[in-house]
Amino acid sequence: MFVTNTENVFHRESNFQSQIVKDTEAMVVSNLEEEVLEVESELRSTFSALSDLDCILSLAGCAADLNFIKPEIAAEEEGVIQIENGRHPLQELIVDDYIPNDTQMDSDRRMLVVTGPNYSGKSCYARQVGVLVYMLHLGSFLPCDSARVSVFDQILVAFADVESCAVPQSTFQKDLTQMAGIMRKATPKTLALVDEFGKGTAPASGIAVMTSAIQQLCKKRCRAVVTTHFLEMFSLGLLEYGKGGVKAVQMSVFVPESEDDDAVPLFKLEDGVASSSAGLVVARLAGLNKKVVNRADGIIQALRSGRQVKPLPESMNCNSPFQASVKSAIRLFLAVDGWADASDEDVELLDELVHVM
Repeated sequence: MFVTNTENVFHRESNFQSQIVKDTEAMVVSNLEEEVLEVESELRSTFSALSDLDCILSLAGCAADLNFIKPEIAAEEEGVIQIENGRHPLQELIVDDYIPNDTQMDSDRRMLVVTGPNYSGKSCYARQVGVLVYMLHLGSFLPCDSARVSVFDQILVAFADVESCAVPQSTFQKDLTQMAGIMRKATPKTLALVDEFGKGTAPASGIAVMTSAIQQLCKKRCRAVVTTHFLEMFSLGLLEYGKGGVKAVQMSVFVPESEDDDAVPLFKLEDGVASSSAGLVVARLAGLNKKVVNRADGIIQALRSGRQVKPLPESMNCNSPFQASVKSAIRLFLAVDGWADASDEDVELLDELVHVM
């Protein structure tokens, strides 16, 4: 009985000491909170200054490691972008040899319409212009040989985004919404970047809406880089080189005369309009079946010459390895609605075809 009472007393003393420790800890934390709140504004200012310093040091480190240069701000002029041998700061890190390109935009060259095949670097170039202008506004050095850029009030972008069923819009509708926002918000001090607008509908409608959008942006007198495959805008005279500040440029690609050789994208920006989108060459580079590419080439040649597109010969109409007897058995099997109620003649015929195989 004496031992039991001793254990109870020890247990109560232990609990009492634990409670004292917890109360002391709570009091210390409470006092610390009060002291921190008294200097809250100073701490927030310090954290803000440290974060700014961290960003500045990071930008300085990148500039030193990646050979960035100090740009010049053309404060006295509006919409000037003069970049010599500009490079995309992220893209050049993942390729062996990044091809730099110039950008020349001013009041007379407000709109760069970039044409060229797929895989030629059109979208990357448009992103490069936007990223370099944005970096200048952050106060960063730029990856180029020289740069003289004006101050812009905003950078508006119409690029394809990630598809999602959560957005109740089709791809073309989202493109239209983005372009409508650009036209509504653009000012003479705005930089707009538009990638492949109008490609989600019929070619005639896409060309029409793309041409109208470019003409409207020209009236806004903003600076814009537009990539497109709609070469008809120039070949049909819908857009004129040099009129309204439009400048046509192209991403050069070496296309060999022999069909057995592959085209070589040069990723270099040149003046002028691309002669074609080189769709079949790009398809071959992407690994598309040679028979599909050859058939597509035949269809294109027929359409260009106004000839009727003839169907494939029976020997080429199906690449299936099935023999004629196998095809006959498959046709018979699919022709009968239910084999549980099939006639004896159908069953016997199917049995003969199966044994012939």
